[in-house]
Amino acid sequence: RALAYVSRSPLDEVQQIPAPDRETQLLAALDREPFLIVLDGLERILIAYARMDAARLEDSQVGNQKNLRKTSDPRAGRFFKKLAQVRNSRILVSTRLYPAELETEAEDPIPGCFRRDLTGLSDEDAVELWRAFNVSGSRELLLPVFATFDKHPLLIQALAGEVKCYRRTPGDFEAWRKANPRFDPTKFPRIQDAMSHVLEFALRGLDNKVRKALQIIAAFRMPATYDTLTALLVGKSKTLFILRTSKTVTEEGKLFDEETDLVAALTELEDRGLLGWDKRANRYDLHPIVRGVVWSGLRNSTRRDVYTSLHEHFNALPKLDNYLKINNLEELTPSIELYNTLIGLGRYEDAWKLFDERLNDALLYRLSITHQRIELLEMLFPNGVNHLPHLRVPDHQSHTLDALAQGYHLSGQPGHAAILFRRANKIDWEITRFDNYSIGLCNLSDTLLQSGRLCESEMAARSALVIIRRHNYRFQEPVSLYVVGLVMIARGVVKESESALKRSLRMFVMQEHKQYEGVVNSFLGQRALWLSEFINASLFANRSWELATNLNFERDFIYSAQLQGASALGLNDYSRADERLHHALIRSRMVSLIYEELPALVALAELRRRQGDLKAAREFLDDVWEAAERGPYPLFHADAFNVLAQIERDEGNEAAAVEAAGRAYRLAWCDGPPFAYHWGLEKARKHLQELGAAEPLMPEFDESKFEPMPEVEIDPEDEFHAGGKE
Repeated sequence: RALAYVSRSPLDEVQQIPAPDRETQLLAALDREPFLIVLDGLERILIAYARMDAARLEDSQVGNQKNLRKTSDPRAGRFFKKLAQVRNSRILVSTRLYPAELETEAEDPIPGCFRRDLTGLSDEDAVELWRAFNVSGSRELLLPVFATFDKHPLLIQALAGEVKCYRRTPGDFEAWRKANPRFDPTKFPRIQDAMSHVLEFALRGLDNKVRKALQIIAAFRMPATYDTLTALLVGKSKTLFILRTSKTVTEEGKLFDEETDLVAALTELEDRGLLGWDKRANRYDLHPIVRGVVWSGLRNSTRRDVYTSLHEHFNALPKLDNYLKINNLEELTPSIELYNTLIGLGRYEDAWKLFDERLNDALLYRLSITHQRIELLEMLFPNGVNHLPHLRVPDHQSHTLDALAQGYHLSGQPGHAAILFRRANKIDWEITRFDNYSIGLCNLSDTLLQSGRLCESEMAARSALVIIRRHNYRFQEPVSLYVVGLVMIARGVVKESESALKRSLRMFVMQEHKQYEGVVNSFLGQRALWLSEFINASLFANRSWELATNLNFERDFIYSAQLQGASALGLNDYSRADERLHHALIRSRMVSLIYEELPALVALAELRRRQGDLKAAREFLDDVWEAAERGPYPLFHADAFNVLAQIERDEGNEAAAVEAAGRAYRLAWCDGPPFAYHWGLEKARKHLQELGAAEPLMPEFDESKFEPMPEVEIDPEDEFHAGGKE
């Protein structure tokens, strides 16, 4: 659209131009002629706010995390850098977070940019805003008060709204302050405390029903739609709410008889700066500061009343009968709000049951939204995740620990996940739930593999297979087989890994389980990639993508796209590699799947290296280091250092290349051969040999540190026999 505007060309004609050419032509036009482009609310395309749980984030949570301030699509970030270099045009950006691509390593603006932080209003603007509400008060009296909360416009508006509605002398600040001698935000050394103090007084003049409406909205987990508030708060027929004054019940029934009364209440709250209205989505939400003050100021009995009322409303709504029909997080809002009320009422067992029945599969499989899932599950641990969830039934405890561990693993914390998987497995073993125990071992194996603990990983997978065969869990056998196959191929066991994966595939095909058939095709594709069989890898990846459409699980699409891109890179099809890898990266960032994001970043770095753009290649790797180390993800980490070693070699930096190859070697070593990351180790070894450098001294694999490896036949000669054993 921008190119059509500046070139004065029809939009349909411009849309036919290839994207790279459109970008080039737009930049040339902006460089040639004076245009003004305003990019408003740019934070929505940054990683932090591209996530599906963005509505729950506070700027303070993410502002200092540079990785979250990068664009979810790296191509957008590179485009911004080019925009900064145009001469005749000007670009104005408004954003809650400063884009990382527009700053140097020292976090200064890059050449062509300057930054202006709007931390608070100027003295003049603060007083002018106050006056706009027709409220009196001398400049000398107002500014010391405003300074206590950095002249934040929300607080100015909220306080002005309260003074304006003061019944004795409406709009007279001096009179209002005399009537409220305890109001003194200057006595608080911390801005946050001063803000809370001001808001406490800003709430005092609210009508009882308006205040109750604000309290109810504060209890929502997600933004509340207008339709929900209308159904919840308006009507004469149902008795729904109990309004308390101290311990006395003063009124029963819904808050408002007519919808116009609700509109008036919402308008007053918005005018006072206490409520935000998203007009486009027609949803209402509170600023985190307001939410905290409103909710913390309620008695426990009042909180319980609010939760009870919300529970009655959301519990009466129709249940979604099929999680596969869910297309976005908003469709889960009623279930999430109902879950939140059950937690608030202390009904943890009921909350767990609801999560298991209505939320778990949709969040884990259909949408793959890890952060929201973690946030909800952690609510079952009121004493912290180092303790057991607040559930009585051991089976429920193990399920919850396992589910939370899955979230940690996928969102970049496999080390933490392994601890929770072990705790869940211990419970399942003690209560003899061997079906759950075997699946828990498979989950633990996958996490240990990514953490570089390959011996324990294979041990867990083989132990699961032993138990599954002993108890004849036919569906679970192919799951344990593909986990065993993955560990084997990671450490370079070529033929037997093929037998395990192909036997798993045959079993799922005979069970007519299309989704898992696609998953195993993905793993066969990964195996083919490691073996440099790029045509086969492409075939497996395409089949995986095709089968992913069967149930539309988000993670299946992301993994398939990443494999399609990596195999295209192996076949030197750079255009397809670029498109597929970016597709995988963007989707993984939207749902915070670090587990899938890292390999896409490494592959994109290698793609840019091959294209000769070494600076861009390094930038992709810069996104890998911290997350790979924090995880830890030593396999991805080793891959990234191997790419860096080649970049350094391309630039003639032999000493730096040796250092990078050495880091890759140490990371790929894991437990030591035969339980090393074979493919990363071999690449690092090749770099070092060609550079004439010695291999780092590393400890040999110490068998005495581990339990004996369980003996189990991977591919017995039955109807599922795959062949190809070593």
